[in-house]
Amino acid sequence: MSVTMFKAAINFLRENNKRLIALALFSLIFYGSLFFMSYVVNPAQTIRDLTNQRSFPLNILAFVIESVITHYILIFEVILPAMRKERSRGKVLVIGILLFLVKFGFNYYSFLVERRDQERSSTLSSSTVLTENSVVWLILMSYLYALAISFSAALLVEWVQKGKERIMLEKQKTEAELSTLKHQINPHFLFNSLSFIYGKVIKQDKETADSVLMLANIMRYALGKSTGVDGTVNIMDELEHMKNVVEINQRRYNHELNIFYEEQIDDQSIRIVPLVLITLVENAFKHGDLHDPEYPLFIKVETSMNELSFVIRNKKGKGHKGLSNGVGLQNITQQLSLMYGERCRFLVGEGDMDFSVSLNISFPV
Repeated sequence: MSVTMFKAAINFLRENNKRLIALALFSLIFYGSLFFMSYVVNPAQTIRDLTNQRSFPLNILAFVIESVITHYILIFEVILPAMRKERSRGKVLVIGILLFLVKFGFNYYSFLVERRDQERSSTLSSSTVLTENSVVWLILMSYLYALAISFSAALLVEWVQKGKERIMLEKQKTEAELSTLKHQINPHFLFNSLSFIYGKVIKQDKETADSVLMLANIMRYALGKSTGVDGTVNIMDELEHMKNVVEINQRRYNHELNIFYEEQIDDQSIRIVPLVLITLVENAFKHGDLHDPEYPLFIKVETSMNELSFVIRNKKGKGHKGLSNGVGLQNITQQLSLMYGERCRFLVGEGDMDFSVSLNISFPV
């Protein structure tokens, strides 16, 4: 048990060393500023108190440790989880209250011990002693001050994090645009060739010709012809090409695939990241078994005012490797997280027989 706790402590220090060092430096600076202000107000008394304290370095160490623990818990376990809605308000409140009780007990006990030592050494005078009520208020005010400082630090951390996410998103968009440009080897030639094939085939096989035309439209869409300045497309464009992907796969298997599709589009103005829904559907065709009538490919799309809901579920195919096939899913997860943050819920479920994905996005009013 002790070995496990020791390893956990080492991992914690390794993962949070930068945060802890920053908090320790802040605590030292704060302690130094208090000492400096005390010296400016009463130099003689400050020097006298300093020379009387044999354990001055230990006092500094205790102050720094207590300050680091307090601010770390307030910033990373209370305020940030509350701001990001990672914890309920009840849990956050409980952690904050427990921290206050522990700090109050520790500081009040330290006050009693210090006063007892002063009484024994006859260094306690009526002019310097604090009453118990004053100590209680002093501890309360110090906790409120620590809370205010931690809240300011949490706002700064969140602002920096959002800035990093914006930079990463812009970088990904730039890389995606460069990747697209690299693969656009004379796209006009490609589309003209498909149009030529369409014109030749339509006289002999209209279904094949229509498939060629759908494929050309999907490729044009994938090259970003419908993408707006913000990198999004209208939901109706995404659904149109998603249904074309479904239709092409049906024709590949002579319409023998079992597919249940349902949509309820109450808000057609929604704009989303392109190719997300199409990629999820393609994964179902690639890794799923859609020939079993009892386990059809289930696709459901709903949009209401400022909200999108998408659910897809399929039976596992033979040789399915579960999440090991999820490179596309990982890319989608990262892209959705960067674009929508907490307004997006992307859930992947895997049972013994089926595989499912649920996507819900809330858009600002």
